[in-house]
Amino acid sequence: MYIWAIGIFAAGQSSTMTGTYSGQFVMEGFLNLHWAKWKRVLFTRTLAIAPTLLVAGYREQDLTNMNDLLNALMSLQLPFALLPTLTFTSSEKVMGIFRNNFSNIIVASLLSVTVISVNIYFVSIFVIENLPKTWWVILLIILFLIFYIIFVTYLVSNHYTISN
Repeated sequence: MYIWAIGIFAAGQSSTMTGTYSGQFVMEGFLNLHWAKWKRVLFTRTLAIAPTLLVAGYREQDLTNMNDLLNALMSLQLPFALLPTLTFTSSEKVMGIFRNNFSNIIVASLLSVTVISVNIYFVSIFVIENLPKTWWVILLIILFLIFYIIFVTYLVSNHYTISN
């Protein structure tokens, strides 16, 4: 079981680092960030690794349910890949004549909202059922949820600003 957990951890980190490396360049352009390369790498890699290490340390006695928790955390990351991709493929400035047409934008936006909403619903059920109900855990969840909703709203508003 421990060897399996180490293998899953290594595979998750490999996938996370690949996504982080490509995402840091996409988000640099999307958020108009111009940091020194070492600062950008330090920030994005820390954001990618820190939650995984915290989860692994917190849940080390319960490795069988760790997979469910990691799936819940990964589903929260979907908007950060999906919305910039939809934005860039809908932008005439970026894609030229190959940009999404209006019907594709509508269908992709509706599918995105549906998938993101379903993920948020299932993550909230997972959190309610599995995390302790102490005041500081609830406070952290509320703060994270507020930050998450604000950032996803920013991505959505930026999507409609850029693609129009």
